Amino acid sequence: MAKQDEKTIGKVHTGFCSYVQDLPSHPNSEKLKDLILAFNGIIDLGFDLTKDYIKGAVEYYKGNVRKGDELTPCALGDS
Repeated sequence: MAKQDEKTIGKVHTGFCSYVQDLPSHPNSEKLKDLILAFNGIIDLGFDLTKDYIKGAVEYYKGNVRKGDELTPCALGDS
């Protein structure tokens, strides 16, 4: 099943895929930290997060793109 364009499915997805797109090739723990802070309402990244988004970002960080794609609306493995 193809992933939807993040801009067409509302604020929940807007920006998340762009934010994490470089995690598989350039792991950055600061991005993971910021995602957790945003999830807990401490900072605002401009998009909403779910626990699965955080888990998916961790998978991207570890290089498991397929698993990250399963947990998020992103399709980083298709690029």
